[in-house]
Amino acid sequence: MNEITQYEHEQDIEGLVAAACRLVAADPGVRSVRVLTPSRPTYGELWCYREWASDQHVGLNVDGSGEVTVRPERDVQE
Repeated sequence: MNEITQYEHEQDIEGLVAAACRLVAADPGVRSVRVLTPSRPTYGELWCYREWASDQHVGLNVDGSGEVTVRPERDVQE
């Protein structure tokens, strides 16, 4: 039986959020990417997500249920 540990599950979610940040940063045609998570991220996970978004120059929002949304940063002249 192939069991997924909590650590492996967290790594999968982190990989998806990092990939979403890269995708939004790389393709101007992508307006947003949502990553659905089973629970709200921990403080440490949220800090990592924000760092990835900052590094890729994209916006990141996490709602109360843990849904992560990545969007292009708004143009400051808008």
